[in-house]
Amino acid sequence: MFNVGIPVLPARPRYFHPLFALPVSSMATTCFSPLSRASPLSVIVLLLLLCSFTTSSDVLYSEHCSSVVSESAVSDDALDPSASAHFQLSSGVVFGADALLGGNSSVLPAYFFFRLRSLLPTQTLGVVQIAATLILRSGGSSVPVRGRHVLGSSDVHFHQVRPRLPRTFFQRGMVSLDLTGVWSEASGKLCMVGNGRGRSLEGNNLQVSALLKLDYPKVVNITSSLIKGSLQSLDASGSLNHFDQVSVLAYAPEKYEYTQISHAKNSCNRVNDESLGLQSHSLCYYLRSLSRVRFELDYEKNCSTSSCGPFAPGSRFTPHTMSFHQTQCSDDGLVHAYVGFSNYDGFSLGTSLIPGKVLVSEGFWDPVKHQLCLVACRIQNSGHLLEDSTVDACTIRICLWFPAVWSIENRSISVGQIWSNNNEKISGYFDPVSFWSIDNYMGSLPGLNYNYTRLELARKSCVSDSSKSARKKKYPDGKSFRDFRFDASARNSQGNSTWCYFNPVSIGQTIYGNMFVQNEESLPVSVNVESYSLQNISYEIQLMLSNSSFSMNKAEKISAEGIYNAHTGLLCLVGCRVVAPLAAKQQMKRHETMDCEIIINIQLAPLNRREGDKIHGTIRSTRDNKDPLFIEPLDITSSTIYIEQATQSIWRMDVELIMVMVSLTSSCIFVGLQLFHVKKKPEVLPSISIIMLVILTLGYMIPLVLNFQALFRPSSNQNVFLWSGGWLEVNEVIVRVVTMIAFLLQFRFLQLSWTARSSNEGTSGLWLAEKNTIKTCLPLYLVGGLIAWLVHTIYSQSRVRRRPLYANQLQDSLWGSLISYASLILDGFLLPQVIFNVFSGSKEKALAPSFYVGNTVVRGLPHAYDAYRSRYYVPPLNSSYIYASPYEGFYSMAWDIIVPCGGILLALLVFLQQRYGGCFISPSKNIEPRTYELVPVVVS
Repeated sequence: MFNVGIPVLPARPRYFHPLFALPVSSMATTCFSPLSRASPLSVIVLLLLLCSFTTSSDVLYSEHCSSVVSESAVSDDALDPSASAHFQLSSGVVFGADALLGGNSSVLPAYFFFRLRSLLPTQTLGVVQIAATLILRSGGSSVPVRGRHVLGSSDVHFHQVRPRLPRTFFQRGMVSLDLTGVWSEASGKLCMVGNGRGRSLEGNNLQVSALLKLDYPKVVNITSSLIKGSLQSLDASGSLNHFDQVSVLAYAPEKYEYTQISHAKNSCNRVNDESLGLQSHSLCYYLRSLSRVRFELDYEKNCSTSSCGPFAPGSRFTPHTMSFHQTQCSDDGLVHAYVGFSNYDGFSLGTSLIPGKVLVSEGFWDPVKHQLCLVACRIQNSGHLLEDSTVDACTIRICLWFPAVWSIENRSISVGQIWSNNNEKISGYFDPVSFWSIDNYMGSLPGLNYNYTRLELARKSCVSDSSKSARKKKYPDGKSFRDFRFDASARNSQGNSTWCYFNPVSIGQTIYGNMFVQNEESLPVSVNVESYSLQNISYEIQLMLSNSSFSMNKAEKISAEGIYNAHTGLLCLVGCRVVAPLAAKQQMKRHETMDCEIIINIQLAPLNRREGDKIHGTIRSTRDNKDPLFIEPLDITSSTIYIEQATQSIWRMDVELIMVMVSLTSSCIFVGLQLFHVKKKPEVLPSISIIMLVILTLGYMIPLVLNFQALFRPSSNQNVFLWSGGWLEVNEVIVRVVTMIAFLLQFRFLQLSWTARSSNEGTSGLWLAEKNTIKTCLPLYLVGGLIAWLVHTIYSQSRVRRRPLYANQLQDSLWGSLISYASLILDGFLLPQVIFNVFSGSKEKALAPSFYVGNTVVRGLPHAYDAYRSRYYVPPLNSSYIYASPYEGFYSMAWDIIVPCGGILLALLVFLQQRYGGCFISPSKNIEPRTYELVPVVVS
């Protein structure tokens, strides 16, 4: 009884409220059960409010929709869940909403979405109650690009070089309406009422009440595939929320009946180009993917004639791009969709279904000819409203196929042709129009090959490096596309620079089908490496080329191909770019519109890179500098890392994190052993240098305070955390907790020493020794700080960077130099104890060997690791250091030797002092050992 596919299933014991799509049983559970314990007055008030709302909704529907579809009570039957697909509208076009949403519909019409919330059967056969959300959006703004316009669409290549757009470019007016109503199968009419809120393009808040009427076709086919309707305001005329009537038009998505397949079979001819066949299991996937691809049109003749384009004559609309929308495919290869045309770059829902600029089509995939054959019809509108739109005679044919071979001049994932089936003398005839895709969001097509045509020219442009240093370097072997994909900086002779993006298309005969797939492991990669390590390779390069005024303001795509030498890491490419304007394309062949006089030489950085190793190269034109197509030479520079290096960097960070944890844990253990030592021998506490303990305590406290302050500002290691899966953030908290424990233990040690020194009356000589220690150490530290400042000043003036690949602003700042110097003081933490022992002459075994030897090892281990890391790792990520960071200490080949040796020397002196006396190393005879009467202190 429901011809549109809404079968009634056997009844279920479930009852619904008419307008709210909420089960009454559920309402009783959630609302009425709690009210049984409430006061009678509150129950009465709530019921009155509920009844008044329901009555007002019923009155609103009865007043405006009863003449369209009579209301009926909900039945206890249930509908097939698939029935909702008949009413779901993914997109449609709106006219007349300028006053409501803002914008200019003549430039960029608004569009809408119709989202179904619930679908309920009623007691009247063929009538259902519907609750849905209608979302209206304005078309946004437009910005000219290369003589055209681009829409405010986010459907752009992630890495595509784009002009900087104003912030208002992406703003759109929007209104969301919650509607309820009834649909009748007999008439195909839907009438709904409701209200909602939103915001206009200018930012004004909107609160509107509206009436929506839609006419669904009883039978959906190519001539009756449009859903027409209107949206009317229910607010009083003249009020702020009132708006004029809005017309809407959408494409019927489901229960399509094919009527033009025989015409499609008779008219689609075999093309000369070799095309790819699609397997039955993947056929619909690729055909539906056509909705994510834009196509550029190529007119074979001058478009000044009346027979140019599918919308001639008299339309004055000559589109340059087209795209498929709402492509539906069945298992037997039948396809239907509508095709939108525009003069805009980018996708736009607002221009996809405009009468006079769109075709509705249906057809099939021919498994023998390997092509998609479609019959198409124009949508015309003789009136002023979208309700007047009709589908005219289906005399247009579309043929589309997937080329089996790519080249430098043709890398379209799909190409085709549009032509008229009429005779030249019959109205509606137009000359054939070719088209090809300008996007690739479909993935890799099986069986696709690449034809290299400019290898010899590329080989002649190579300048090989036969030096011995080049032979010792290791370069990518060409088995991973990611090693050849990189961002770079392009700079011309005037000093202007911009970013460019190098993306590999093929290596040998392996094609990176989807250039923006994140999971490369799903791609089949099998590259045959020849004995001489020369491999064919092709690229797509996106950048901003400089024009005659030497200002980089013209976005370009360069198709390039050439050879790659895995021994030298040299890429030698020949590039082609499209240069002819659209008007010239109409009178020229496609290959005549391309400039292929571009030479690109890129030297990749080695895998075992050293300081200063970067990707560098040039892009230059072989034309005379007076030639209109001449482009300025561009210097290319990039510090992009390889996937192997990135993997090693992540592994290295994991190792460093473990080393941080081991070092901090060891420090806690060593301080704990020292506390246990002084608990057994409390008389040695006054013989420990307070200055040494203060330095150690500050060494834990200052990084702890700085780390907690970093919690309240953006992390500089954000990219590192993303690369490592985010788990470093968790471990960073653990590191701070362990650091806090080490700080508390060290602070307790300081407190015990200070208390022991202050509570004993016979320690005045020890305080005097402490003062002499301060007088000796403080000048040393000040002189060292002055030297660090002078070195920093000279370093900044000469701009000499010790590690240019890893340069960081912190390292170049005065604060960074002071942090490094403070770390050096901490490395020599035993120096105050040695000097204190000299002045005090003490031979007490105040420090446990586990404390001064263990902490010396902890402080020297980072330098030993840095020496190993500098030899076997090249960490090219800024802020990727977790352990032995060069931004927090002096790390170089010299310091990696000096610091551990100095720490060992100080530890040896402490050992000898505690064995033979503190002043045995002093050449002065004035300093004699002193003996103090120490009063035992009980450590709590």
